[in-house]
Amino acid sequence: MPELLKLAQDLEWQVLELRRLRGDGKEDEKLAKTAVEGQRALMATVDKIQRELLETVRFDPLRLIGVGGPISATLDAVGDLVVALDEIRQDATRDVNSLPSAVRSLRGLLKDFCQEGMAEAA
Repeated sequence: MPELLKLAQDLEWQVLELRRLRGDGKEDEKLAKTAVEGQRALMATVDKIQRELLETVRFDPLRLIGVGGPISATLDAVGDLVVALDEIRQDATRDVNSLPSAVRSLRGLLKDFCQEGMAEAA
């Protein structure tokens, strides 16, 4: 679970860098190429978060069985996280300015999800 939080932190840094690159307003070809590379890195991190999230749930039998709480709460949390990841993907291609709030929202959801998993394992 700490890997999810580390990836979320990496995502926040990538968003800041992407906003800086796109926010300059300069039409420099080199800068535009760097921004596209930054966008690809951001998308790769989002994909890593989604894979890690799904593997965490898949291989944590306590969460699948619903020990410590109903399984519906776990499924709802995973669904919310996947929706948040899709929102970040869309914002990365359309509206870079809304990315920081989307990533903060995702990070909060991930924090809650990870803390909930640790409480169940205790």
